[in-house]
Amino acid sequence: MRAVTRLPDELLQHLREPRHVGAAPGGETHRGEARNAACRDHLVLSLRVEDGVVASAGFKAHGCPAAIGTGSAAAQLLAGLPHDASLPEAARARFVERYGEPAALHRHALALVVEALGSAVIG
Repeated sequence: MRAVTRLPDELLQHLREPRHVGAAPGGETHRGEARNAACRDHLVLSLRVEDGVVASAGFKAHGCPAAIGTGSAAAQLLAGLPHDASLPEAARARFVERYGEPAALHRHALALVVEALGSAVIG
């Protein structure tokens, strides 16, 4: 079996037409950031949390296409998740359920999302 080296079509759509770019709609209440020094990716997730739940999210990403597409997709999937210590893994599980497990070449992009959400919960 050949390794997959391209992003799934749905994530390519997020790269071509990113959604939720910038601050969380309604105003940011929490912010998380992550960097991948190896490929110089930088992801910022902006969250609006109301009553302990993510109400909306926005993102900014610089770097490879996987980081940009994954940041856009993740921002779209965060609404409704609890803003607590389970948020990073809950978001990862929701992403994998929707888009599948990332290929090895793109796994770092989802790791950025998880790391950024971890800092958004702590911060």
